[in-house]
Amino acid sequence: MNILIDTNILIPLEDTSRLLDPSLAKMCRQSEAVGHVLFIHPSQKEDIGRDKNEQRKNIVLSRLEQYQAIPSPPELSSEDLLQYGWKQASDNDRIDNLLLHALCRGAVHFLVTNDKGIHRKARQAQCQEQVHYLDQFLVFLDSQISSEPPPPFGIQDRYLHEFGVNQPFFDSLRAGYPGFNKWYMESAQSQRKAWCISDNNEVQAICIYKKENNPCIVDSGDSLNGEALKLCTFKIGHGVRGRKLGERFLYTSFKYANEHNIPYVYLHTFGREHEMLVSLCEDFGFKLAGTYKNRDDVYLKEMFPPETVNSGVDSLNFAVEYYPYYVDGQNVDKYIVPIRPEYHNDLFADISDTARGLFADDPSMYSPQANTIKKAYICHSNTKSISPGSLLLFYRTYDRKSVECIGVVEQTYRGRDIDKVLPLVSKRTVYSRIEIEELLKKETLVILFRLMKTFSPINQLTLQKAGIKGPVQSVRRIMHGQYVKCINRNS
Repeated sequence: MNILIDTNILIPLEDTSRLLDPSLAKMCRQSEAVGHVLFIHPSQKEDIGRDKNEQRKNIVLSRLEQYQAIPSPPELSSEDLLQYGWKQASDNDRIDNLLLHALCRGAVHFLVTNDKGIHRKARQAQCQEQVHYLDQFLVFLDSQISSEPPPPFGIQDRYLHEFGVNQPFFDSLRAGYPGFNKWYMESAQSQRKAWCISDNNEVQAICIYKKENNPCIVDSGDSLNGEALKLCTFKIGHGVRGRKLGERFLYTSFKYANEHNIPYVYLHTFGREHEMLVSLCEDFGFKLAGTYKNRDDVYLKEMFPPETVNSGVDSLNFAVEYYPYYVDGQNVDKYIVPIRPEYHNDLFADISDTARGLFADDPSMYSPQANTIKKAYICHSNTKSISPGSLLLFYRTYDRKSVECIGVVEQTYRGRDIDKVLPLVSKRTVYSRIEIEELLKKETLVILFRLMKTFSPINQLTLQKAGIKGPVQSVRRIMHGQYVKCINRNS
Protein backbone atom coordinates (compact mmCIF):
# COMPACT_ATOMS: atom_id res chain seq x y z
CA MET A 1 0.00 0.00 0.00
CA ASN A 2 1.01 3.64 -0.54
CA ILE A 3 1.39 5.74 2.60
CA LEU A 4 1.57 9.54 2.51
CA ILE A 5 3.41 11.02 5.50
CA ASP A 6 2.71 14.55 6.64
CA THR A 7 5.43 17.14 7.16
CA ASN A 8 5.06 16.89 10.94
CA ILE A 9 6.12 13.22 10.61
CA LEU A 10 8.70 13.84 7.91
CA ILE A 11 10.76 16.55 9.67
CA PRO A 12 11.51 14.63 12.92
CA LEU A 13 12.05 11.47 10.86
CA GLU A 14 14.77 13.06 8.70
CA ASP A 15 16.31 15.58 11.11
CA THR A 16 19.67 13.91 11.78
CA SER A 17 20.64 16.56 14.33
CA ARG A 18 18.53 14.87 17.02
CA LEU A 19 17.83 11.36 18.28
CA LEU A 20 15.35 9.41 16.18
CA ASP A 21 12.00 8.70 17.84
CA PRO A 22 11.69 4.88 18.13
CA SER A 23 8.09 5.12 16.88
CA LEU A 24 9.26 6.68 13.63
CA ALA A 25 11.95 4.04 13.20
CA LYS A 26 9.34 1.34 13.80
CA MET A 27 7.03 2.91 11.20
CA CYS A 28 9.76 2.78 8.54
CA ARG A 29 10.94 -0.71 9.46
CA GLN A 30 7.50 -2.33 9.58
CA SER A 31 6.21 -0.49 6.52
CA GLU A 32 9.11 -1.90 4.54
CA ALA A 33 8.59 -5.37 6.04
CA VAL A 34 5.01 -5.62 4.76
CA GLY A 35 5.68 -3.89 1.42
CA HIS A 36 4.14 -0.47 2.13
CA VAL A 37 5.74 2.46 0.28
CA LEU A 38 6.17 5.85 1.99
CA PHE A 39 5.24 8.84 -0.22
CA ILE A 40 5.54 12.58 -0.01
CA HIS A 41 3.51 15.24 -1.81
CA PRO A 42 5.55 17.61 -4.04
CA SER A 43 4.08 20.60 -2.20
CA GLN A 44 5.81 19.51 1.02
CA LYS A 45 9.12 20.82 -0.30
CA GLU A 46 7.56 24.27 -0.14
CA ASP A 47 6.27 23.54 3.35
CA ILE A 48 9.71 22.46 4.57
CA GLY A 49 11.29 25.43 2.81
CA ARG A 50 9.50 27.75 5.23
CA ASP A 51 11.26 26.19 8.23
CA LYS A 52 13.12 29.01 10.04
CA ASN A 53 15.75 26.57 11.33
CA GLU A 54 18.18 26.73 8.39
CA GLN A 55 20.25 23.72 9.43
CA ARG A 56 17.24 21.46 9.92
CA LYS A 57 15.61 22.72 6.70
CA ASN A 58 18.67 21.94 4.62
CA ILE A 59 19.10 18.49 6.19
CA VAL A 60 15.49 17.46 5.61
CA LEU A 61 15.36 18.85 2.06
CA SER A 62 18.55 16.95 1.20
CA ARG A 63 16.94 13.69 2.32
CA LEU A 64 13.63 13.95 0.46
CA GLU A 65 14.99 12.21 -2.64
CA GLN A 66 14.80 8.86 -0.86
CA TYR A 67 10.99 9.08 -0.94
CA GLN A 68 8.69 8.60 -3.87
CA ALA A 69 6.65 11.70 -4.69
CA ILE A 70 3.03 11.41 -5.75
CA PRO A 71 3.18 11.64 -9.56
CA SER A 72 0.96 14.29 -11.17
CA PRO A 73 -0.89 15.09 -7.92
CA PRO A 74 -4.52 16.16 -8.42
CA GLU A 75 -5.21 19.86 -8.51
CA LEU A 76 -7.53 21.31 -5.89
CA SER A 77 -10.25 23.64 -7.25
CA SER A 78 -12.53 26.05 -5.43
CA GLU A 79 -15.40 23.68 -6.21
CA ASP A 80 -13.48 20.87 -4.46
CA LEU A 81 -12.96 23.06 -1.40
CA LEU A 82 -16.66 23.88 -1.30
CA GLN A 83 -17.59 20.21 -1.63
CA TYR A 84 -15.23 19.18 1.16
CA GLY A 85 -16.20 22.13 3.39
CA TRP A 86 -12.56 23.07 3.97
CA LYS A 87 -11.16 26.52 4.73
CA GLN A 88 -7.95 27.70 3.08
CA ALA A 89 -6.83 30.84 4.87
CA SER A 90 -3.05 30.25 4.73
CA ASP A 91 -0.28 28.42 2.91
CA ASN A 92 -0.31 25.80 5.65
CA ASP A 93 -4.03 25.24 5.02
CA ARG A 94 -3.40 24.95 1.28
CA ILE A 95 -0.74 22.24 1.68
CA ASP A 96 -2.79 20.34 4.25
CA ASN A 97 -5.71 20.42 1.83
CA LEU A 98 -3.55 19.18 -1.06
CA LEU A 99 -2.41 16.19 0.99
CA LEU A 100 -5.96 15.30 1.95
CA HIS A 101 -7.23 15.86 -1.57
CA ALA A 102 -4.63 13.43 -2.92
CA LEU A 103 -5.90 10.85 -0.43
CA CYS A 104 -9.54 11.45 -1.37
CA ARG A 105 -8.71 11.05 -5.06
CA GLY A 106 -7.04 7.69 -4.42
CA ALA A 107 -3.42 8.71 -5.01
CA VAL A 108 -2.48 6.96 -1.75
CA HIS A 109 -4.16 4.57 0.67
CA PHE A 110 -3.32 6.27 3.99
CA LEU A 111 -2.22 9.61 5.33
CA VAL A 112 -0.21 9.58 8.57
CA THR A 113 -0.26 12.87 10.48
CA ASN A 114 -0.32 14.16 14.05
CA ASP A 115 -2.04 17.39 12.94
CA LYS A 116 -5.44 17.66 14.66
CA GLY A 117 -6.61 20.15 12.04
CA ILE A 118 -6.06 17.61 9.25
CA HIS A 119 -7.97 14.96 11.21
CA ARG A 120 -10.86 17.42 11.62
CA LYS A 121 -10.89 18.12 7.87
CA ALA A 122 -10.75 14.38 7.16
CA ARG A 123 -13.98 13.93 9.15
CA GLN A 124 -15.58 16.70 7.10
CA ALA A 125 -14.61 14.88 3.89
CA GLN A 126 -15.60 11.49 5.40
CA CYS A 127 -12.16 9.99 4.81
CA GLN A 128 -11.21 9.87 8.50
CA GLU A 129 -10.78 6.08 8.47
CA GLN A 130 -7.77 6.49 6.18
CA VAL A 131 -6.11 9.25 8.20
CA HIS A 132 -4.10 7.92 11.14
CA TYR A 133 -2.18 9.44 13.99
CA LEU A 134 1.28 7.87 14.15
CA ASP A 135 0.34 5.69 17.13
CA GLN A 136 -2.78 4.46 15.31
CA PHE A 137 -0.76 3.63 12.23
CA LEU A 138 1.73 1.64 14.30
CA VAL A 139 -1.15 -0.43 15.69
CA PHE A 140 -2.32 -1.05 12.12
CA LEU A 141 1.20 -2.11 11.11
CA ASP A 142 1.39 -4.51 14.06
CA SER A 143 -1.82 -6.13 12.85
CA GLN A 144 -0.27 -6.59 9.39
CA ILE A 145 2.93 -8.20 10.62
CA SER A 146 2.34 -11.95 10.86
CA SER A 147 3.79 -12.67 14.27
CA GLU A 148 5.50 -16.03 14.49
CA PRO A 149 3.57 -18.37 16.80
CA PRO A 150 5.74 -19.31 19.79
CA PRO A 151 7.11 -22.84 20.12
CA PRO A 152 5.58 -25.21 22.68
CA PHE A 153 6.27 -24.42 26.32
CA GLY A 154 9.74 -25.29 27.52
CA ILE A 155 11.29 -25.04 24.03
CA GLN A 156 13.32 -21.98 23.09
CA ASP A 157 13.35 -20.55 19.57
CA ARG A 158 16.80 -19.00 19.25
CA TYR A 159 19.09 -17.58 16.57
CA LEU A 160 22.18 -19.67 15.85
CA HIS A 161 24.41 -16.65 16.36
CA GLU A 162 23.40 -16.67 20.03
CA PHE A 163 25.49 -19.81 20.57
CA GLY A 164 29.21 -20.33 20.10
CA VAL A 165 29.88 -23.10 17.60
CA ASN A 166 33.04 -24.24 19.41
CA GLN A 167 31.26 -25.43 22.55
CA PRO A 168 31.71 -29.17 23.30
CA PHE A 169 28.07 -29.96 22.52
CA PHE A 170 28.86 -29.74 18.81
CA ASP A 171 31.98 -31.98 18.94
CA SER A 172 30.19 -35.10 17.63
CA LEU A 173 28.68 -33.11 14.77
CA ARG A 174 32.09 -31.76 13.83
CA ALA A 175 33.47 -35.28 13.88
CA GLY A 176 30.68 -36.68 11.72
CA TYR A 177 30.35 -33.82 9.25
CA PRO A 178 33.55 -32.22 7.89
CA GLY A 179 32.95 -28.53 7.43
CA PHE A 180 30.29 -28.37 10.16
CA ASN A 181 31.71 -25.17 11.66
CA LYS A 182 31.70 -23.45 8.26
CA TRP A 183 28.12 -24.55 7.60
CA TYR A 184 27.02 -23.40 11.06
CA MET A 185 28.60 -19.96 10.65
CA GLU A 186 27.04 -19.51 7.19
CA SER A 187 23.67 -20.52 8.65
CA ALA A 188 24.11 -18.08 11.53
CA GLN A 189 24.95 -15.30 9.10
CA SER A 190 21.67 -16.05 7.30
CA GLN A 191 19.90 -15.50 10.64
CA ARG A 192 18.78 -19.12 10.82
CA LYS A 193 17.08 -20.31 13.99
CA ALA A 194 16.79 -23.46 16.07
CA TRP A 195 14.52 -24.99 18.66
CA CYS A 196 16.65 -25.78 21.63
CA ILE A 197 17.19 -26.34 25.33
CA SER A 198 20.06 -24.32 26.73
CA ASP A 199 21.56 -23.23 30.02
CA ASN A 200 23.42 -19.90 30.04
CA ASN A 201 23.83 -20.19 26.26
CA GLU A 202 25.35 -23.66 26.59
CA VAL A 203 23.33 -25.89 24.26
CA GLN A 204 21.89 -29.07 25.78
CA ALA A 205 19.58 -30.12 22.92
CA ILE A 206 18.99 -28.59 19.51
CA CYS A 207 16.94 -28.91 16.35
CA ILE A 208 18.04 -26.50 13.60
CA TYR A 209 15.21 -26.04 11.09
CA LYS A 210 14.77 -24.50 7.67
CA LYS A 211 11.83 -23.86 5.31
CA GLU A 212 12.48 -24.83 1.70
CA ASN A 213 10.50 -24.49 -1.51
CA ASN A 214 10.10 -27.54 -3.79
CA PRO A 215 13.38 -29.13 -2.67
CA CYS A 216 14.87 -32.20 -4.31
CA ILE A 217 15.72 -34.17 -1.19
CA VAL A 218 17.28 -37.38 -2.56
CA ASP A 219 19.89 -38.15 -5.20
CA SER A 220 17.44 -39.84 -7.55
CA GLY A 221 14.01 -38.32 -7.43
CA ASP A 222 11.78 -35.44 -8.33
CA SER A 223 11.42 -32.27 -6.29
CA LEU A 224 8.75 -32.19 -3.63
CA ASN A 225 5.58 -30.41 -4.67
CA GLY A 226 5.42 -27.50 -2.25
CA GLU A 227 7.17 -26.25 0.86
CA ALA A 228 9.11 -28.55 3.14
CA LEU A 229 10.43 -28.16 6.67
CA LYS A 230 13.94 -29.55 6.94
CA LEU A 231 15.21 -30.58 10.36
CA CYS A 232 18.86 -29.93 9.58
CA THR A 233 20.52 -30.80 12.87
CA PHE A 234 18.81 -32.88 15.53
CA LYS A 235 20.80 -33.69 18.65
CA ILE A 236 19.99 -34.40 22.31
CA GLY A 237 22.94 -33.96 24.67
CA HIS A 238 23.90 -36.77 27.05
CA GLY A 239 23.03 -34.66 30.10
CA VAL A 240 19.36 -34.33 29.18
CA ARG A 241 18.70 -37.73 27.62
CA GLY A 242 15.74 -39.53 29.14
CA ARG A 243 13.65 -36.37 29.28
CA LYS A 244 11.91 -37.26 25.99
CA LEU A 245 13.14 -34.11 24.25
CA GLY A 246 13.29 -35.93 20.92
CA GLU A 247 9.51 -36.32 21.00
CA ARG A 248 9.17 -32.73 22.15
CA PHE A 249 11.19 -31.50 19.15
CA LEU A 250 9.11 -33.61 16.77
CA TYR A 251 5.94 -32.23 18.37
CA THR A 252 7.37 -28.72 17.86
CA SER A 253 8.15 -29.39 14.20
CA PHE A 254 4.67 -30.81 13.53
CA LYS A 255 3.08 -27.80 15.23
CA TYR A 256 5.20 -25.43 13.14
CA ALA A 257 4.41 -27.25 9.88
CA ASN A 258 0.67 -27.14 10.59
CA GLU A 259 0.70 -23.47 11.54
CA HIS A 260 2.58 -22.60 8.34
CA ASN A 261 0.64 -25.03 6.13
CA ILE A 262 3.81 -26.93 5.19
CA PRO A 263 3.01 -30.33 3.65
CA TYR A 264 6.37 -32.07 4.25
CA VAL A 265 8.88 -32.54 7.07
CA TYR A 266 12.16 -34.34 6.46
CA LEU A 267 15.60 -34.97 7.92
CA HIS A 268 18.90 -36.72 7.18
CA THR A 269 20.38 -39.53 9.28
CA PHE A 270 23.76 -41.20 9.13
CA GLY A 271 25.32 -44.09 10.99
CA ARG A 272 24.56 -45.82 14.26
CA GLU A 273 24.37 -42.58 16.22
CA HIS A 274 21.02 -41.89 14.56
CA GLU A 275 19.45 -45.33 15.05
CA MET A 276 17.29 -44.14 17.95
CA LEU A 277 16.26 -41.06 15.98
CA VAL A 278 15.23 -43.20 13.01
CA SER A 279 13.15 -45.44 15.27
CA LEU A 280 11.47 -42.40 16.81
CA CYS A 281 10.74 -40.81 13.45
CA GLU A 282 9.29 -44.01 11.98
CA ASP A 283 6.88 -44.09 14.91
CA PHE A 284 5.43 -40.78 13.71
CA GLY A 285 4.98 -41.46 10.03
CA PHE A 286 8.44 -40.75 8.61
CA LYS A 287 9.44 -43.08 5.77
CA LEU A 288 12.75 -43.70 4.07
CA ALA A 289 12.71 -41.62 0.87
CA GLY A 290 16.20 -42.45 -0.43
CA THR A 291 19.74 -41.26 0.06
CA TYR A 292 21.48 -37.91 -0.27
CA LYS A 293 25.00 -37.72 -1.73
CA ASN A 294 25.12 -41.51 -1.45
CA ARG A 295 25.69 -41.16 2.27
CA ASP A 296 22.77 -39.86 4.33
CA ASP A 297 19.45 -41.65 4.60
CA VAL A 298 16.57 -39.22 4.08
CA TYR A 299 13.35 -39.70 6.06
CA LEU A 300 10.23 -37.89 4.90
CA LYS A 301 6.86 -37.32 6.58
CA GLU A 302 3.81 -36.15 4.66
CA MET A 303 1.90 -33.87 6.99
CA PHE A 304 -1.53 -33.81 5.39
CA PRO A 305 -3.75 -36.87 4.94
CA PRO A 306 -5.62 -37.56 1.69
CA GLU A 307 -8.77 -35.51 1.22
CA THR A 308 -10.92 -38.63 1.04
CA VAL A 309 -10.52 -41.22 3.79
CA ASN A 310 -12.02 -44.68 3.46
CA SER A 311 -14.54 -45.37 6.21
CA GLY A 312 -12.82 -48.69 6.87
CA VAL A 313 -9.35 -47.20 7.40
CA ASP A 314 -7.47 -48.45 10.45
CA SER A 315 -7.73 -45.49 12.81
CA LEU A 316 -4.53 -46.26 14.74
CA ASN A 317 -2.39 -46.71 11.62
CA PHE A 318 -3.87 -43.48 10.27
CA ALA A 319 -2.91 -41.62 13.49
CA VAL A 320 0.64 -43.00 13.26
CA GLU A 321 1.14 -42.10 9.60
CA TYR A 322 -0.53 -38.70 9.61
CA TYR A 323 0.03 -37.51 13.16
CA PRO A 324 -1.37 -35.12 14.39
CA TYR A 325 -4.42 -35.95 12.23
CA TYR A 326 -6.80 -38.72 13.32
CA VAL A 327 -10.01 -40.44 12.26
CA ASP A 328 -13.14 -39.66 14.28
CA GLY A 329 -16.00 -41.06 12.21
CA GLN A 330 -18.95 -43.13 13.39
CA ASN A 331 -16.91 -46.34 13.25
CA VAL A 332 -14.43 -45.05 15.86
CA ASP A 333 -15.27 -45.60 19.53
CA LYS A 334 -15.06 -42.59 21.84
CA TYR A 335 -14.53 -42.47 25.61
CA ILE A 336 -14.51 -39.72 28.18
CA VAL A 337 -11.73 -40.21 30.72
CA PRO A 338 -11.59 -38.46 34.12
CA ILE A 339 -8.16 -37.30 35.23
CA ARG A 340 -7.17 -35.48 38.40
CA PRO A 341 -5.56 -32.03 38.02
CA GLU A 342 -2.12 -33.10 39.26
CA TYR A 343 -1.92 -35.92 36.69
CA HIS A 344 -3.40 -33.68 34.00
CA ASN A 345 -0.65 -31.12 34.68
CA ASP A 346 1.99 -33.83 34.55
CA LEU A 347 0.84 -35.39 31.27
CA PHE A 348 -0.25 -32.38 29.24
CA ALA A 349 2.44 -29.71 29.34
CA ASP A 350 0.87 -27.14 27.02
CA ILE A 351 -2.41 -26.92 28.92
CA SER A 352 -0.91 -27.38 32.40
CA ASP A 353 -0.98 -24.90 35.26
CA THR A 354 2.78 -24.51 34.75
CA ALA A 355 2.20 -23.30 31.19
CA ARG A 356 -0.02 -20.55 32.59
CA GLY A 357 2.49 -19.43 35.21
CA LEU A 358 5.68 -17.44 35.56
CA PHE A 359 7.92 -20.39 34.69
CA ALA A 360 6.09 -21.48 31.55
CA ASP A 361 9.23 -21.40 29.39
CA ASP A 362 11.53 -23.11 31.88
CA PRO A 363 12.13 -26.64 30.51
CA SER A 364 13.14 -27.93 33.93
CA MET A 365 9.57 -27.38 35.16
CA TYR A 366 8.21 -30.17 32.93
CA SER A 367 8.52 -33.89 33.62
CA PRO A 368 9.65 -36.36 30.93
CA GLN A 369 6.07 -37.60 30.43
CA ALA A 370 4.98 -34.00 29.84
CA ASN A 371 7.36 -33.88 26.86
CA THR A 372 6.05 -37.05 25.23
CA ILE A 373 3.46 -37.54 22.53
CA LYS A 374 3.14 -41.22 23.46
CA LYS A 375 1.77 -41.40 27.00
CA ALA A 376 0.35 -43.85 29.53
CA TYR A 377 -2.81 -43.52 31.62
CA ILE A 378 -3.21 -45.85 34.60
CA CYS A 379 -6.47 -46.21 36.53
CA HIS A 380 -8.80 -48.67 38.25
CA SER A 381 -11.70 -48.36 35.82
CA ASN A 382 -13.87 -51.42 35.19
CA THR A 383 -14.11 -50.62 31.46
CA LYS A 384 -13.03 -53.59 29.34
CA SER A 385 -14.01 -52.65 25.80
CA ILE A 386 -11.41 -50.01 24.82
CA SER A 387 -9.71 -51.02 21.58
CA PRO A 388 -6.73 -49.59 19.64
CA GLY A 389 -7.71 -46.55 17.56
CA SER A 390 -10.42 -45.42 19.98
CA LEU A 391 -10.55 -41.74 20.92
CA LEU A 392 -10.04 -40.54 24.49
CA LEU A 393 -11.47 -37.20 25.64
CA PHE A 394 -9.65 -36.36 28.87
CA TYR A 395 -11.90 -34.64 31.42
CA ARG A 396 -10.02 -32.66 34.05
CA THR A 397 -11.88 -33.09 37.34
CA TYR A 398 -12.21 -30.93 40.48
CA ASP A 399 -11.01 -27.52 39.28
CA ARG A 400 -11.52 -26.87 35.55
CA LYS A 401 -14.14 -29.59 34.97
CA SER A 402 -13.51 -29.51 31.24
CA VAL A 403 -12.18 -31.49 28.27
CA GLU A 404 -9.13 -29.88 26.65
CA CYS A 405 -7.38 -32.65 24.72
CA ILE A 406 -7.88 -35.83 22.69
CA GLY A 407 -5.77 -38.97 22.48
CA VAL A 408 -5.81 -42.07 20.30
CA VAL A 409 -5.50 -45.46 22.00
CA GLU A 410 -2.54 -47.63 20.99
CA GLN A 411 -2.80 -50.53 23.43
CA THR A 412 -4.52 -51.52 26.67
CA TYR A 413 -3.80 -53.97 29.48
CA ARG A 414 -5.98 -55.04 32.37
CA GLY A 415 -4.53 -56.96 35.29
CA ARG A 416 -2.10 -56.86 38.20
CA ASP A 417 1.10 -58.36 36.75
CA ILE A 418 4.01 -56.00 37.43
CA ASP A 419 6.18 -57.85 34.91
CA LYS A 420 3.70 -56.92 32.16
CA VAL A 421 2.86 -53.39 33.29
CA LEU A 422 6.38 -52.15 33.95
CA PRO A 423 7.70 -52.88 30.42
CA LEU A 424 4.56 -51.34 28.90
CA VAL A 425 4.95 -47.98 30.64
CA SER A 426 8.73 -47.83 31.02
CA LYS A 427 9.25 -45.43 28.09
CA ARG A 428 6.26 -43.27 28.94
CA THR A 429 6.27 -42.57 32.67
CA VAL A 430 8.71 -42.03 35.52
CA TYR A 431 6.71 -44.10 37.96
CA SER A 432 9.00 -46.22 40.11
CA ARG A 433 8.46 -49.94 40.47
CA ILE A 434 7.23 -49.38 44.04
CA GLU A 435 4.62 -46.83 42.85
CA ILE A 436 3.36 -49.18 40.15
CA GLU A 437 3.20 -52.10 42.58
CA GLU A 438 1.07 -49.94 44.85
CA LEU A 439 -1.33 -49.28 41.97
CA LEU A 440 -1.46 -52.98 41.13
CA LYS A 441 -2.82 -53.96 44.54
CA LYS A 442 -6.16 -53.65 42.72
CA GLU A 443 -6.94 -54.72 39.19
CA THR A 444 -5.60 -51.95 37.00
CA LEU A 445 -6.33 -50.63 33.52
CA VAL A 446 -3.31 -49.37 31.59
CA ILE A 447 -4.01 -47.34 28.44
CA LEU A 448 -1.16 -46.47 26.11
CA PHE A 449 -2.18 -43.55 23.90
CA ARG A 450 -0.94 -40.73 21.71
CA LEU A 451 -1.82 -37.14 22.50
CA MET A 452 -3.26 -35.82 19.23
CA LYS A 453 -4.74 -32.41 19.91
CA THR A 454 -5.34 -29.74 22.54
CA PHE A 455 -8.04 -27.09 22.29
CA SER A 456 -10.02 -24.50 24.23
CA PRO A 457 -11.98 -26.07 27.10
CA ILE A 458 -15.26 -27.92 26.55
CA ASN A 459 -16.94 -27.20 29.86
CA GLN A 460 -19.34 -29.31 31.90
CA LEU A 461 -22.41 -27.42 30.68
CA THR A 462 -21.51 -28.15 27.05
CA LEU A 463 -21.02 -31.82 27.90
CA GLN A 464 -24.44 -31.93 29.53
CA LYS A 465 -26.09 -30.25 26.55
CA ALA A 466 -24.46 -32.89 24.35
CA GLY A 467 -26.14 -35.57 26.45
CA ILE A 468 -23.16 -36.54 28.63
CA LYS A 469 -25.03 -36.41 31.93
CA GLY A 470 -23.88 -36.63 35.51
CA PRO A 471 -20.42 -36.38 37.06
CA VAL A 472 -17.55 -37.89 35.09
CA GLN A 473 -16.07 -40.23 37.70
CA SER A 474 -14.91 -43.18 35.61
CA VAL A 475 -14.01 -44.02 32.04
CA ARG A 476 -17.17 -44.36 29.96
CA ARG A 477 -18.08 -44.65 26.34
CA ILE A 478 -19.92 -41.78 24.64
CA MET A 479 -21.98 -41.84 21.48
CA HIS A 480 -20.74 -40.38 18.18
CA GLY A 481 -23.55 -37.80 18.20
CA GLN A 482 -22.52 -36.62 21.68
CA TYR A 483 -18.90 -36.31 20.53
CA VAL A 484 -19.91 -34.30 17.44
CA LYS A 485 -21.95 -31.85 19.52
CA CYS A 486 -18.97 -31.25 21.83
CA ILE A 487 -16.31 -30.95 19.11
CA ASN A 488 -18.40 -28.84 16.74
CA ARG A 489 -19.02 -26.40 19.54
CA ASN A 490 -15.26 -26.24 20.11
CA SER A 491 -14.03 -26.06 16.50
